[in-house]
Amino acid sequence: MSESAKRHHRMLLSLLPALALTACGGGLPDAADGTDLSACSDGACEVRVTTEDTFDHPELGAVEVVVRDDTIEVSAGSRDGEGNGWNVSGAGTEGHSLNLNGQVFAVVAVDGDQGVLRVGE
Repeated sequence: MSESAKRHHRMLLSLLPALALTACGGGLPDAADGTDLSACSDGACEVRVTTEDTFDHPELGAVEVVVRDDTIEVSAGSRDGEGNGWNVSGAGTEGHSLNLNGQVFAVVAVDGDQGVLRVGE
């Protein structure tokens, strides 16, 4: 085998671990509570989320999630039936924390249309 062919072979072998991780969807770390959104009902969880996920939070009520463009957006709101209401929302990229009405949401990781979100401190 020529020296050039050997270098090419070594280069291809060095790419195999990265290719294997990509093929297995290794872009996100494991979330402590997996995809169990009900784990957030006490105000503390770490879950894998995707767009249109909704979970109950003890202080904010129903929290809606949108994942896009390497960003996780969380929002919550309420209406009282008399035209009064409130809405809070925030968005962040990997490594950022959001504070919504005193409640902390940390964006652990984002990959495509999925992410890992930590709720609570």
